[in-house]
Amino acid sequence: MGKDVQMSKSQRTKGHGYEREVARLLRPLYPDARRHLEYQDGEAYGVDISGTGPLKIQCKRHKQYVPINTIEEIRADGIKLLVTKADRKPAVAVLYLDDLLKILGDVGEAYE
Repeated sequence: MGKDVQMSKSQRTKGHGYEREVARLLRPLYPDARRHLEYQDGEAYGVDISGTGPLKIQCKRHKQYVPINTIEEIRADGIKLLVTKADRKPAVAVLYLDDLLKILGDVGEAYE
């Protein structure tokens, strides 16, 4: 969704609620996970959830899944992760293959 498209209050509320839900789901792994207020630090990096270590998370909750190129909205350094949810569909997580391979390598080392 482009910046020039006006969102209704209900759409914003739906999106903010989903950001809080994702943060809550991440708290067993990242106890400090919380909804990041985009402009609270004066910068816009496309990160919706803070307190998640190297993960830079953008959340999108719409009628349909957002296109995977939405991950490009994340401008922060780290592992970029797009979490998208469509109405009456399961949530989907999207990340770059190189980042997935890094994560899997870390998991493999942890279990050796």
